[in-house]
Formats: sequence, C-alpha cells, structure tokens
Amino acid sequence: MISTNKLKGPDPTVSVFFHNYYGNDSKWINFFSSNLTKPFTLFYNCVNNSYHRVAGTGNAVVKPSIISGDISQKIYIKESSNKGKDIGGKLVLMDAYLKSNFKSDYILVMHDKNSPYHTNSIQWNNDLLRIAENKLQDTIKTLFSNDSQIGIIASKNAIRNELHNNQKSSNYTNSPLIEDLLNRYKINPKSLEYVAGTMYWVRASIYETFFREFNPLQIRASLESGNIMDEDKPSHTHAWERLFSWMVTSEGYKIEGI
Repeated sequence: MISTNKLKGPDPTVSVFFHNYYGNDSKWINFFSSNLTKPFTLFYNCVNNSYHRVAGTGNAVVKPSIISGDISQKIYIKESSNKGKDIGGKLVLMDAYLKSNFKSDYILVMHDKNSPYHTNSIQWNNDLLRIAENKLQDTIKTLFSNDSQIGIIASKNAIRNELHNNQKSSNYTNSPLIEDLLNRYKINPKSLEYVAGTMYWVRASIYETFFREFNPLQIRASLESGNIMDEDKPSHTHAWERLFSWMVTSEGYKIEGI
C-alpha cells in the first residue's frame, strides 16, 4: 500500500513539486525516475475532477501498480480540485512539504503541460520541461553553488518581463489586483522578470520562509476555479504565476536562464 501521510528515508537534496492534470501517471513517474540524478522526494498532486484523469484511470489518483522500487519510499501523493490550475496544485504541494518537515536544498517546480492555444505548443512544452533533463542537472547544481545570488534557474526561453507585456487588458504591472497582492504579501521585486509556465529550480529556503509566514492553502482559496485563461483581465491565478518568481527577486535574488 502507498502511504500518502508519511515519508521514509533521509531528507532529500531535491524536492520535486509536480502537479498532474492530464493523467498519464506512469509516464511522469518514469520521467522523474529516469531523469533525476540527485536524491529527490516527489510531491505529486492529482486533479481529482479532471476529465482526462477520469477517462484514463477511472478517477484513480495514482494506481499502486506503477509505484515500485526506490521511488515508493520517496513519493508523497496529494489530490485536489481544479482550482488555480497548476498554481493551486503547487500551493497544495507546498503545504504538504512544510507539514512533512523535510529540508531540501532545492525545489524543482513542474506540472504536466498541454498548450494547444500556444502558437508553437510543442516547442514551448519542450522549453519548459528541459530543466529536468539529466544532462543539465550538474550544470544547474554548479550555477547555484557558484553564485549565491541565483534564486531561480529556468529555461532561458521561459523568462519574461512583465514590463514588456503588450496585453494591456491583462497587464500585471500596476493593476489594482497586483498592487493589493504585493502590499499584502510584502513583495517588492527589484525587477519584473518571472518564469512563464512556472517550471524551474528554486532555492528551497526562500519558499520555506515565505510560505511559513503566508499559509499556502489560504492563498489557494483566493484562486479561481476551472481552466481560467489569462486573456480578458488579470486573475489571481495568473498573478501568482508572477508572484512565485517575484517573491524570490524581492529578496534580492536573480533568475538565471539556462
């Protein structure tokens, strides 16, 4: 039986936060087992009311048969509704991580990706997922070790600057929503760079400090339900996509592209 309440073994060097909406659990469990070379614990969130999961697994959260070997001792499974998209799922995982009392050097933040609305969805997905590739992990570790000011490492093609957002209807530079959130959560970013798609490596201590002060599940409660889009007006969900990066740069750290 898979335990979803207690983790065994020593504290990991890396904690992986993975939010799964579309299912295909075997694919993703194998992906992390095959690609990650450093000791890691996988915090895995499933959207329990996803049509794709219901169609593919009969709404099973994760089939026990796909969890075997070493990974069975280092996986923490959660489930949630589709609230706040992947941002909401990552807040669920942040809560689980803090309650587990694990101490990691880095957190790898990821989710399954399907962007049919993106003009080049295949390339975009590859750009985001490449940060978990085996061949980049020694480089990522070296970058963090050699420069204490690096807070986030992401695919260089995913780094954006909100100052260059030409969609005025959904601009997050000075909207009442973003100003309220920045003030409420004491975030004062030195630059408005952020990682679009919210997949990257981050120093765990930065997130641990922030989310111990600001409860992740309370933040999640403010997010929109369903597959909210970022086209008409600023949303809490997409604001937090920026804030996940800005809470890092607010502390004087920088985002490094790879």
